[in-house]
Amino acid sequence: MYNLVINGLQVAWRTVNIGGPIMAVDFEAVGRYIEELRLAKHIPRHRLAQDLGWSQKTLQRIAQGQVDMKLSQFIHLLSYLTAEPEEVDGLVEGHTWSFDQVDGHIINAGATGDTKQLEATKAELTAAMKKEYLPWMKSEILTCDIMLCELRGDDDGAHQAANRLFHQLANYEQWTAFDFRVVSRVVSYVPYAELRDTFKGHELNERALGWTRLDDQADAVLDSFYIGLIDSAVDSGKVDNVLEVCDLIRQRVVLWSNYYFRMYKRLCVAIVELLTGDQQQAVKMKDDLLASVGGFIPHNIFQRDHDGIEQLWRNVERLRAGATE
Repeated sequence: MYNLVINGLQVAWRTVNIGGPIMAVDFEAVGRYIEELRLAKHIPRHRLAQDLGWSQKTLQRIAQGQVDMKLSQFIHLLSYLTAEPEEVDGLVEGHTWSFDQVDGHIINAGATGDTKQLEATKAELTAAMKKEYLPWMKSEILTCDIMLCELRGDDDGAHQAANRLFHQLANYEQWTAFDFRVVSRVVSYVPYAELRDTFKGHELNERALGWTRLDDQADAVLDSFYIGLIDSAVDSGKVDNVLEVCDLIRQRVVLWSNYYFRMYKRLCVAIVELLTGDQQQAVKMKDDLLASVGGFIPHNIFQRDHDGIEQLWRNVERLRAGATE
């Protein structure tokens, strides 16, 4: 007899000779828990049935606590619904996939420019999907593609992979914290019109949106999301879009200690001045900002952001020139 604890719910399973471990538990409680996960993600039952190869009737009976599931089926269903790893405490024999662990490996490989590790992780995930399809695996494969394209200077490839990833997640009526973390990395590649339709402009500040647990996001995740909006707005070729994003960023309240985002708040003040006021004054504001930040952040750490800001500034200058012709 083995035990598994899920959100305080005690689940036991016994080993039988045929068909593998069978669970012995209050299936009505398990059904309610599974249904809560599905509804939190807004995954239609017919889609869940199609992806898992199960019938809708079976899933309905599971929700009603009428199915004596095997442990493997239960774990598979939990994995599909992307339950947080800390929600499942216990020992499961064999290799298990944790999206948090995989995501951490991918981010570290991308940050260090380790293309071999990214390619290896992508290959491993691709092989694993043939045996057990979990939705987050596809997101992570596309994340590998994006980072590989970025490291190789393939801007078109990065745009294509990022938009495939965004459209995959955009089909969800509600996002988990993990989904939003993934989206925050690709917003700079997504057409601004699509982002505006998804996030409804200034409602972003009111958090009147379709994802869950937004307040659980780390500042770095939200910082990345807002900053990515600038590139998307500039790529739209419309001054009004850039001014709208600058307004969003300037209105966002952050801790005094969040120097990174406050740097971009000051940059947005300079961008607005460039687009609507004195160009020379705007350039001075931008140069003063970079000089002040470069004065206390080591060159090798700040260089990437410095170069990115200078490139963004040149793009905004081209946008301004086109708008005044």
